[in-house]
Amino acid sequence: MALAALICAYQDAAGPGGRLRATLPLAGRTLLERQARLAAAAGADPILVLVERLPPDLIAALDRLRGEGISIRVARTVAEAAEAVHPHEPLLLIADGLIADAEHFGRIANASGATLLSRPDDGDETFERIDADSRWAGIARLDGAMLRRTAAMLGEWDLQSTLLRHAVQADVRQVALRGDSEDAPLTIAQRDADLIAIEQKIVESANAARGGWASRYILAPIERLATRLLMPTRVTPDLLRFAAAGLTIVAAVLFARDWLWVGGAVMLAATPLDGAADRLSLLRMEQPRIHDWWAQILPALAAIALAALGFSLSATFGWGSLLLVAVTLAFLLALHGETRGDPVPAAEWLAERKGMTLLMLPFALTWNWIGGLGALALYAAASFFWAQRAVHRPAAPPADED
Repeated sequence: MALAALICAYQDAAGPGGRLRATLPLAGRTLLERQARLAAAAGADPILVLVERLPPDLIAALDRLRGEGISIRVARTVAEAAEAVHPHEPLLLIADGLIADAEHFGRIANASGATLLSRPDDGDETFERIDADSRWAGIARLDGAMLRRTAAMLGEWDLQSTLLRHAVQADVRQVALRGDSEDAPLTIAQRDADLIAIEQKIVESANAARGGWASRYILAPIERLATRLLMPTRVTPDLLRFAAAGLTIVAAVLFARDWLWVGGAVMLAATPLDGAADRLSLLRMEQPRIHDWWAQILPALAAIALAALGFSLSATFGWGSLLLVAVTLAFLLALHGETRGDPVPAAEWLAERKGMTLLMLPFALTWNWIGGLGALALYAAASFFWAQRAVHRPAAPPADED
């Protein structure tokens, strides 16, 4: 049967304000949103949130999750939660305030049968003790039947602790942390200060080098700054990608109307937006609903803008500018075909939209637009031949055996 998830979200955070642990801020969103997205990525559907009261920030978090297509429901009582899970349905139990990594969730979600994730007893009282040597690491795979049995006799006891006690008494298999999972973020957050170091790790992970040379070495500071500024706002990654597409269309129109410098400036302004959107998605762990569509349409729109530039320059330089554009686009299409299925050495240096936009900048500043088109054609051709050589290079013969 399908995997369900139950997120405990009824305990108050430490400090003034009466906030829930689930609504503590993390990377511009709430702790609950990270839990729900990790559970959804692990295959949980539906996701239940056990919560006694619904403050506005929790309602907003639930609305954002539903807007991303995540199936999430609210259970105001233990009885409601038990009723929502079929007795034979596997259940992913997530501790209140837990910050964990995708590896932790996936390891327990994909386990066979009832399983507890455990960690060595290091004296951290935020994690509940299982036995003399270990504590519960905040994630367990149980089933709906155990949840119903616990709900039937719960009374005034805490569901999370009581369900854990029942699991231990039933000799549920324990899986201890090991290897890389020991270094992944894992804590029970009780106050804002508990999230500072973890948020820094998340930000560093999102800021890791990726993409082509333009994104890695030139646009990265701009993308990081934009991500930090937008992290606490309501701006979504999809909105940034839409803005990048819109600016590229505007640039194409300006090129066609012979406003070359203005069009070039608009095109340049669009280059860091989708990179910032990708970083923001990683920070918030948002499921990309239309990311693949944007990834396809942005290069196509950039090609239209390049064609509009060539058309505008043809009034001065004749058909040669259009030929350069056609050659560039042909090599780019061929490059895409060569690199689609096989890794290519030094792939970050190959021709792509952002790098070609930045390459055009010095030619635009010196008003040598036709020279810039020639440079783009040479860059696209060199990239194609490099990729073709790398993909079709004969495999090295096996070493002779003595």
